[in-house]
Amino acid sequence: MHLTTAHSLWLAPLCLLLGALLAWWLYRKQAGKEGFAPRTNLVLAVLRAVAVAIIAFFLLEPMLRMLVREVRKPVVALLHDGSASLMLGADTAAMRTVHAERLQELESALGERFVVRAFTYGEALAEGLVFAQEAAATNMSQALREVHDRLSGPDLAAVIIDGDGIVNRGRDPRFDADRLQVPVFTIALGDTTVRPDLAVKAVDHNRICFLGNEFPVRARIAARNLKGQRTRVLLKRGTEVIVSQELVIDADPYLREVAFSVKANAAGTQRYTVEAVAVKEEASVINNAQDFYIEVLDARQKVLILAAAPHPDLGAMRTALSGVEGYAVELAYASDFNGAPAGYDLIVLHQLPGANAAANAFVESAKAKGIPMLHVLGSGTRMDAYNALLAGVRVSDSRPAITDAQAVAAKDFATFNLEADLVQAIERYPPLQVPFGQYSLSRSAAALAWQRVGLVRTEAPLIAVSQQDGQRSATICGEGIWRWRLADHQLHGTHDRFDRLIRKLAQFLSLKADKKRFRIDHAPVVPANEQVQFTAEVYNAAYEAVPDAEVAITLKDEEGRDYPFAFNPASNGYSASAGMLPVGRYTWKAEAQYKGERMTAQGEVHVRTVTLEQVTTVADHALLADIAARTGGEFLAPAEMDRIPEALSADNRAASRSYTQPRFTDLIEMRWIFFAVLLLLAAEWTLRRRSGAY
Repeated sequence: MHLTTAHSLWLAPLCLLLGALLAWWLYRKQAGKEGFAPRTNLVLAVLRAVAVAIIAFFLLEPMLRMLVREVRKPVVALLHDGSASLMLGADTAAMRTVHAERLQELESALGERFVVRAFTYGEALAEGLVFAQEAAATNMSQALREVHDRLSGPDLAAVIIDGDGIVNRGRDPRFDADRLQVPVFTIALGDTTVRPDLAVKAVDHNRICFLGNEFPVRARIAARNLKGQRTRVLLKRGTEVIVSQELVIDADPYLREVAFSVKANAAGTQRYTVEAVAVKEEASVINNAQDFYIEVLDARQKVLILAAAPHPDLGAMRTALSGVEGYAVELAYASDFNGAPAGYDLIVLHQLPGANAAANAFVESAKAKGIPMLHVLGSGTRMDAYNALLAGVRVSDSRPAITDAQAVAAKDFATFNLEADLVQAIERYPPLQVPFGQYSLSRSAAALAWQRVGLVRTEAPLIAVSQQDGQRSATICGEGIWRWRLADHQLHGTHDRFDRLIRKLAQFLSLKADKKRFRIDHAPVVPANEQVQFTAEVYNAAYEAVPDAEVAITLKDEEGRDYPFAFNPASNGYSASAGMLPVGRYTWKAEAQYKGERMTAQGEVHVRTVTLEQVTTVADHALLADIAARTGGEFLAPAEMDRIPEALSADNRAASRSYTQPRFTDLIEMRWIFFAVLLLLAAEWTLRRRSGAY
């Protein structure tokens, strides 16, 4: 125990001096005046001096520093595998009863000498021992990592973990076991018997596809103890078999990749199934099929390339756009085209408007309907009609002459990203043939590239884009862009940079703004072990976010049952959770009420089966044995787990630890000092009263 103060202890004598001076001043003439005897006067002065000195000493904020000794028990982490794969073995009843009792007895036995922290792991780590065996995935590495984050330190003595060694999420758990730096005792569960089994191990596929396109599907088929058997691999949409392949299992173990090509014939989220037809000798068929979902989009952008006459530029641009999923490109000539602009998302005009009156009327109609247009100017372009379109570039003083102009990339162009290699390529491409005239940009336009005539960089745009009143347009101020595609292949061996430039222009022009005032967002496919979450946004007529609308949604399953939910306000709009739903297809209809106005939206969501725990059924005890060997623990059978308390008792690292740490206590908090001061003052007051003074 040590006394210390917030201020210097050298001030303590001043406290005594203050008490003595105050007592002397009070009692210096009291002996004769009040009739005190000299001895009584001295006692009274001493009582007052001591009381005042103690009170003054408290102004120094005195504290007592004490060393406190604490003995801590070592900590043992006990982890139980809660995954569903343990229920695929032969004796599931023993798993839920006998093993559960043994593990609880182990927890009790260890609790006498250790602090036992029990967890159940699967997809995540949960407190306590749970033997429901319902986890749809096993992530042992995350479990060990969380034990390290929560319990690592000198108090952690050991980790005990049971399981079948089947890991289907996360990284290799060996690395996280090594980080713990304590013995890891592993208890082997599950069945290592290799029974005849045919399984769909994995399915690789696109997440989205456009309607009418074909998409690839690759399935990995595995088999054990089935050499010489034959089977068929089916690809089904719903219950309809689309295509199948015969397989002869000619090895043991057997692994084969089967490839399919499927055409997307229906829009929306489509459920497909890869199924390996069961053979007679199979022990289990639970892993013979896997479902997967593909979102088929019916949103292909229709692009019209309309030209005054045949030109090599047309083929170059058509090839660049045709190589992208989502674009349907049509090429037409003004002389024989009689279509309407309403069916197109983007129109490329090559040397139009020009001499063809019908084509000029089509262009004016497209402008009036707000359809984005990409203009390629040439010698056949009527500049007065082009200027009337307000496309972002104005051409004045035009003459029937041509200027060769190379591109100089605009350094401040920020409408969309241009990669460094694309910028370098543009500046190395050959010149375009630009109609003679004075070129200027409107306020709504931005130059992607400027014209360079000879060695002189001009202020005339070569490529420009414009956004005005919600309508987008772009202009290439010269013909001969086909030479850029040839130059790209000559310089780089591919057409990638040229194609990228044309596609970026098309993507910018054809991007459709979402004008819906009520929007619902959610994952189209949700695993059965996760919650179905919805978010909503509501806007008023000025497209301002509305925070006080009433929003609700109703889900309907395949049997017609309704599940209504209400949205709650959130930081980014509204949110609703439908919880974990049974596997199946659900349609939904949402409604928003705002100031008497009703807005609706509808869609569908799919809840898919989680089959990770059924894919592999043979326990991997080698992994558990390796973890125990690397960390200095033991690999045990369930009947041997009673050896763990003995092993830990013999380990010096598992002993209790004594910790000494300082503890500070304010002296003013000690009540006996208060009562001592009170006693001093009370004694002084009593003596004064007995002596006839106040």
